[in-house]
Amino acid sequence: MRQRARGWIMPKTDIVSLLRLIDERVSSPRLGVRHRDILIRRCDILEDDLNRNRHDRLLKQQETKQGDAA
Repeated sequence: MRQRARGWIMPKTDIVSLLRLIDERVSSPRLGVRHRDILIRRCDILEDDLNRNRHDRLLKQQETKQGDAA
């Protein structure tokens, strides 16, 4: 599936706290299957955002180090 960039970025601290809240909701026995699936998909999207941010920062750090070495 093709990745599309969103027009907004959520701060890392907000993503982490939202992931905790979603995890609590997913473990609730009162939650229906459909809603659980939606929350799990939302978790995947947020985790992808966190990983993408980490990857982008590492690339920038490597580029900076290479630029300093030149």
